[in-house]
Amino acid sequence: MKIEDFFYRVGELVESSVIKLSGLIREFLFPSPEETPPDFKLLRKLIRKNVTIHEFLSLKLQLAFLSYLILNLLAVILIPRSLPWLICLGFIYLLYLRSFLWRNYYFFIEFAPYRYFYYGLSLIAFAAFTGYALLRTMTGRIYYYYAYLMVIFTVVLVFRWAFRTKYGRDWTYGVVEEIKGDAVRVYVHDDIAANVKPGYYWVDRVGDLEEGRIVKLLLDERALRGAVPRRIIEVFLEPQSSETSTEPKEQRE
Repeated sequence: MKIEDFFYRVGELVESSVIKLSGLIREFLFPSPEETPPDFKLLRKLIRKNVTIHEFLSLKLQLAFLSYLILNLLAVILIPRSLPWLICLGFIYLLYLRSFLWRNYYFFIEFAPYRYFYYGLSLIAFAAFTGYALLRTMTGRIYYYYAYLMVIFTVVLVFRWAFRTKYGRDWTYGVVEEIKGDAVRVYVHDDIAANVKPGYYWVDRVGDLEEGRIVKLLLDERALRGAVPRRIIEVFLEPQSSETSTEPKEQRE
């Protein structure tokens, strides 16, 4: 191979790499909703059961937030002057969170509550860790730290109240998956507004139900454990599957 051809190919490789990298950076900084859902290759290998796209998105948000908290904690413990690191880490994480939410806009069953919840919680975490790092450089008196923890705890409670006021509800939607006598097994998607975990729940049968019907479920709130479906309060006529959205249709019984 001639030396000119070698440098020409290297130049082409560098140029294509720069174009791809600039495209990725542009998509990261200025995200737009995608038409096709992500594949979740790694999570599908770890989770050996049927999980909907919405549940995978919720799981990735939880893992990202947990990773952010762990990295912040390590930075505070291991780095004496951690404030610049915490600011950089928080900036990168918030950009990732914004990009992830908007790229998957069409694949959340209900987008607004998830955006509000994770933006709010992430900003509180960012303020808490950066504020702690700043406080550590100013004073070493223990009662200041106790007061600061009380302030953060109060902010979390106020945020929880604001979220519940804006989006909270005591009902959710489910899909009838199995009928046994007077009992019905329904599948419920992850629903952050109703504070209910995804999974199968047994409730009492009402009327003439069929498998695949969407039902509206009244929830029982349990302190610190999330809500659980208590009974069916409405039945929708359009059949669906637990692999699709549980948004209600126009026709209902």
